[in-house]
Amino acid sequence: MRHARTYPHILSVTEFAQHFGTPEQCLAALQRARWPDGFVCPVCGQRQAVFCAPRRLFQCCACRRQTSLTAGTIFHKSRIPLPKWFWALYQFAHDKKGCSARLLSKQLQVCYPTAWLMAHKIRQAMAADPPAVLAALIELDDAFLGGVQPGRRGRGARYKAPLLLAVERLPDGRLGQAAIEAVAQLRQTRVAAFAKRCFAPAAQIRSDAAGGFLQLAAQGFKHVPAKIGPDRRRAVRYLPAVHLLIANLKRFLLGRHHSLAPKHACRYVGEFVCRFNHRTHEESLFEHVLTLGTKLQAITYPELVAAELR
Repeated sequence: MRHARTYPHILSVTEFAQHFGTPEQCLAALQRARWPDGFVCPVCGQRQAVFCAPRRLFQCCACRRQTSLTAGTIFHKSRIPLPKWFWALYQFAHDKKGCSARLLSKQLQVCYPTAWLMAHKIRQAMAADPPAVLAALIELDDAFLGGVQPGRRGRGARYKAPLLLAVERLPDGRLGQAAIEAVAQLRQTRVAAFAKRCFAPAAQIRSDAAGGFLQLAAQGFKHVPAKIGPDRRRAVRYLPAVHLLIANLKRFLLGRHHSLAPKHACRYVGEFVCRFNHRTHEESLFEHVLTLGTKLQAITYPELVAAELR
């Protein structure tokens, strides 16, 4: 007898409006996410404080420093009401295709540059999610994502963003945790730093015989490279998990955003990885993204426009 499949409980639109429909409800949720064990002064670390309701500030009883609920978060100095911010967070957390700035602009009734900045602030928070430490059998590969530059034609019109991708392949063939990093160039030093940060010391790594991967054995990893060549079918047979990850990433980007600029690739990739690694805990992903947003200083529009891929 087949058992009915159970799905995680995710807030419906009606339930979301009941929980986060007013600024007061959003402020209360923001306070719980930022200080789950009670207020902590960011200067002296003391917990005793007085709340000034008219200005929505906490004043530390020790150093008398005043702290806003939104200071030091992605909501800092934003004129957008918190309920609209929370709806944007909800969209990013629970739609596996993400949310485009154009759609966000229509839903929140804000101009496109404002929606674009909000979207990248949320992506930056999701990209700040601590990277998973991959263990057991890891498949490693590189990929190039990009699009066409506006106003350019011919062969020089296309640009590519190099990516390093790794994913656990579980014994039953399913995909485990993943790690993806956007880089300026696929060098051995970047691959080594990526492996040191994201791989467990006893992990076994499978990859092709690309030059950037050949120093992993010298770092102490159990590395099994294979000379695959240009045969894509052979590559998919040898590295099925990481190629499935690449296909999912490309479908996410092409289905919603169509293309991406290399200097913003780290945030789009971070959004995808955060959702992917928390896919088994989808019911708590909104709260997780909200908590990430309280721990990150918001990027400004000039910084975002001037950002460069490192």
